[in-house]
Amino acid sequence: MTIAKRAFIPNQVFVGLPWKIVRPKYERIIPTLEKKYPLHFTIVGREDSQNAEALFEVIKQRIETSSHAVFDATGGNANVSLEYGYAEGIEVPRTIFLSTRKAAQKAEDPIISDLTGIRRVQYKTEAKLEAQLRKLCREHDYTRRFEKALRKILKEKARGPKKRARALALKLVKALGGKAEMRRAELVQHLQVQDYSEKEINTILKGLHSTGVVKCAVGRYADVRIS
Repeated sequence: MTIAKRAFIPNQVFVGLPWKIVRPKYERIIPTLEKKYPLHFTIVGREDSQNAEALFEVIKQRIETSSHAVFDATGGNANVSLEYGYAEGIEVPRTIFLSTRKAAQKAEDPIISDLTGIRRVQYKTEAKLEAQLRKLCREHDYTRRFEKALRKILKEKARGPKKRARALALKLVKALGGKAEMRRAELVQHLQVQDYSEKEINTILKGLHSTGVVKCAVGRYADVRIS
């Protein structure tokens, strides 16, 4: 069977995990990662839907539109196994994470039987989990392209302006997080509220567009999207 080509958001990373015990760790770590790296992590919870069937439809849509998926198999969670299988079926690049702490494993099997033998990233502490997620962020294709683009865009700038422009570029990409596209005028306004001038914003937009990490056009009704 031929897998249809997916239309995905290049910097979106799906996270599937046990909801009660493991989720809080990721929710503490992810905001820090998103401040440093041009990636958008998406976790689907009960607030996204009212019933299990509709919830799984949301989950499938998020997996389909992600460039990579992280699955934390701690505790042998059946939902995580189902989500992993779906990602595998549509050929989404994916990584399994697993806590090796005994307390995290004692309630259920240490890993879902269907995932036994598949290479996984193991961690014992929250600090180790964060370190492994940082590594994933650094090695992600979009991060590599973004960093290469910034080196080209900012090579003539002094240290202070370079730091400010880099912060602006990260905020610009963050504003697009999880969206297929956004009106250019809305994006500019969003960044102006954060004390950036329209000239600064347009300069960074032009640079990111010319290096292929975003796509945009000129005009009030033009759209901007991650590329």
